[in-house]
Amino acid sequence: MQFLLASPVWIFSCLLVVIPTILVSLVILWLVRKSIIGVLYSVILGFMVINVQTRYNQAEETIHTEVTMLSDLYRDADFLPLKSRVPIRSALRTYVDYVIHVEWKLPSSETTRRGSQKILRELWNRYYSVDLQDEKVRIWYEQTISKLDQLMNARLARQFSSKEHLGGMMWSLLLIGAMITIGFMFFFGLENMRSQMLMTALLAGYLSFILYLVFTLDHVFKGPKAIQPVAFKQVLVTFDQWDPAIE
Repeated sequence: MQFLLASPVWIFSCLLVVIPTILVSLVILWLVRKSIIGVLYSVILGFMVINVQTRYNQAEETIHTEVTMLSDLYRDADFLPLKSRVPIRSALRTYVDYVIHVEWKLPSSETTRRGSQKILRELWNRYYSVDLQDEKVRIWYEQTISKLDQLMNARLARQFSSKEHLGGMMWSLLLIGAMITIGFMFFFGLENMRSQMLMTALLAGYLSFILYLVFTLDHVFKGPKAIQPVAFKQVLVTFDQWDPAIE
């Protein structure tokens, strides 16, 4: 057990996921040799579902990290000098408003967004102008800048995740594999034609649903399962509770 815990992640994953999957697949192939295409396709499709679901969860976690850093920065500004506190909090509000009402509606292909660059530059300038004569403020300022860097990292990770999608070759493999799998149903002749038609229709419907699920999860910020800026809207409510005087 200690060997497993000390092993690299890829070895641990192979022992717990890949090897058992291969063994189960080999058993199934030995039992039902004629369904080799269906088994291989089901394994590939299963890995694709896990892949897109993992990326979807990572995108949500990245957004939560970004919002958490915004919340921390807004709260920490309360311990900075008053002449810097108000401009910093105003810049943070401007950034959140831009993300909700402008940036979230932009296509993922627009990587260069002048509006956001201007807002972020202004935010950095507000922190640059903080008076650091007091020792306590200086210590607090160092921690705040570290959180500001984490905010920038989370923002970049969110933008990168919006551009990550399955490639055309992978989609070709999934679609062609689905058609071949359904086509093989016609080689298993049943005495009852209605039963065979029903089984084929159920298989086609099930594969269509899985492919639709993969497609929706693959598009994190667009489509029916797109992540909405709910967390950013909630952090604005938190801002109001901490500083209701700033609009």
